[in-house]
Amino acid sequence: MLKHTIIQITDTHLFGDKNRKINGANSYSNLKKVLSHVALSEKPDLIVVTGDLSQDCTFESYQHMANVLNCTGIKYYLLPGNHDDVDVINKVFDFNWVKDKVDYSCDFNNWFISVVDTSVYPEVGGQLSDEQIKKLENNLVKNKNKSTLVFMHHHPIFVNSDWLDEMILKDADKFNKVIQANSQVKAVLFGHIHQVFEKTINSTFYGSTPACCYQVQPNTKTFTIEKLTPGYRVIELNNDGFCSKVVWVE
Repeated sequence: MLKHTIIQITDTHLFGDKNRKINGANSYSNLKKVLSHVALSEKPDLIVVTGDLSQDCTFESYQHMANVLNCTGIKYYLLPGNHDDVDVINKVFDFNWVKDKVDYSCDFNNWFISVVDTSVYPEVGGQLSDEQIKKLENNLVKNKNKSTLVFMHHHPIFVNSDWLDEMILKDADKFNKVIQANSQVKAVLFGHIHQVFEKTINSTFYGSTPACCYQVQPNTKTFTIEKLTPGYRVIELNNDGFCSKVVWVE
């Protein structure tokens, strides 16, 4: 059976200064370790980086991201998080992204991938405009016959941490209504929460990916660091369906 592999990496939080740390983690060093592990262990068809690429929004931080990704030789997609400045990303990657509207989709080996921009720079919480919701809905309807993955930055369901759930996608109910009306959506994959959270609602898997930089403890009322290594999510697709797992990088 033919299998295709996507790697989801998220929350790299790079600085212009490669040696600078965030909450005890060297984000640049962690990104290199994660991508080296991916290249050696998984040999994926695609890498998707789901936001908070940079912590300081400097040209240099995004250049570090470009350099490290390009060295893998693996095709990749990016999307912005709440820490990202799209205007600076455009300069480095030669994109024509429009702030708060970086939504795009593509076909991927008989599957359909939808990338949804939940960022509202520089606000920490996420939001989708009515226009974005309608675009997503139209794309899903047009591709009803294709199994689908949706990638985003902010979490669209509650994750049982009070401080994080204050930053849940605004009007998440509108988004989830569209997802639940389209049973071909096999998974909604997100970052932002720096921990692993997984839940299946009806037939759709909702899952977060651990951060590339530092992790936080789940089920907490306030921000609390978790002493875990960086991680990523492996997503395996075939004609029969979808499966995924989280990999931790020592």
